[in-house]
Amino acid sequence: MNSNGKGKRYIYRTEGVCPAEIHFELADDTLEQVRFVGGGCPGNAQLVGALLQGRQAGEALDLLKGIACRNGTSCPDQLAKAIESALHGSLSPARSFNVLSDPEPRSRIGLIGDLAGNAGDVDLIAAGMKEKGVEAAYCLGNVTGPRADNAAALKAVRENGLYAIQGELDWRFGQNQEIPGAAALNQKDRDFLVRQPHVRTFELGGGHGLAFHGEYLQRLPGYSDYEPYALEMNMVCGLTRFMEDEEVFPALEAMLPQFTARLIIFGQTRSWGRWTLEQTEFISVGPARDEQGPAWGLLTDAGGGVSFEIVRVK
Repeated sequence: MNSNGKGKRYIYRTEGVCPAEIHFELADDTLEQVRFVGGGCPGNAQLVGALLQGRQAGEALDLLKGIACRNGTSCPDQLAKAIESALHGSLSPARSFNVLSDPEPRSRIGLIGDLAGNAGDVDLIAAGMKEKGVEAAYCLGNVTGPRADNAAALKAVRENGLYAIQGELDWRFGQNQEIPGAAALNQKDRDFLVRQPHVRTFELGGGHGLAFHGEYLQRLPGYSDYEPYALEMNMVCGLTRFMEDEEVFPALEAMLPQFTARLIIFGQTRSWGRWTLEQTEFISVGPARDEQGPAWGLLTDAGGGVSFEIVRVK
């Protein structure tokens, strides 16, 4: 169920039914890509989505409105409310990527790079973070990988209370794509992935931070250079090629006053690195496991600055 990029995409938060969200598109009042996310019967949900594909919004409303299941409503009835909200303008189109803000100011943050489906590393790293007093841990994608134990890795992430950020493989799984060499995920796991943010923002020691995986976000349908934090991501991914081209650093410095974030973290390169330009920090996160074993990054409020270290799991 991949977007064709022609319509406006909506995310509706439901009330009184099992699925927490309904995702859909409207293109010239034609309904496309209907998906119930986060619960309920996946078979029935897929059938409803297939039957509604390409129908006019008005025709769909006639079919959906007033159907009761529980709490005086139902999944079809909630979809009808969602469509009406979109048509009347009270439901705004979703952005091309989802930004989620950590609600709590932090003083110690853990960073985890590509887990690539290694479920065993999650528990090891989470235990090390607990010993170091980490308050929040961000997995910068990909939690999943071309392996057979992705479901176990996702379960371990949830059980350890880690915050996932969608990497490109996570996004593909969430879009119900199949990954060569990887066992299929059930719908619950795919729904979990699709609901994770593409970008996470946070506050560390009074400074505003931004964490994301990489340049696949720029290829998402509807991506706009005017979306929040697009400038930071464009500069990191495109201008500097993830800080590898130091010749363009003067041009990057010229753009820094327009940045919203002062601590920018990314995971695509699968290598550890840190750069400081003016008062802006850039950190590249390495994989959760390399030739030396499991590893993670520790960000600490250093009283007006940021301390960063790579922690090796023994």
